[in-house]
Amino acid sequence: MIKNFSIFLFCIFLFSCAKNPEAKIPDNILPKEKMAELMLDIQLYESSMTVSLLKDENTPLEIPKTDILKKHGLSKKQYDENFEYYSQHPALFSEVYTIVLNDLSRMQAEIMNGN
Repeated sequence: MIKNFSIFLFCIFLFSCAKNPEAKIPDNILPKEKMAELMLDIQLYESSMTVSLLKDENTPLEIPKTDILKKHGLSKKQYDENFEYYSQHPALFSEVYTIVLNDLSRMQAEIMNGN
């Protein structure tokens, strides 16, 4: 009896330490891959603005994202909802940024290789 109980507790311990299954992303929220595409475009735009700021002090500091949002078919409200959702789910946001970083690394390698 004690042996069975010990095995039972050990199994519960193993299952509690196991990675939790990923929660389903709501339908009104962009999937990770689409969010990564959006964040990549925003990162590229912000980087280009930073370069512009370094070259020209008259460049406005406010970075309008409306063109990027239009490209992805989103309103500012939808963007804010998506950003808030991912901000509240750091593990998912980390996965999104891993995709973004991988894409940026790939792009950099292509540029370095002259492609």
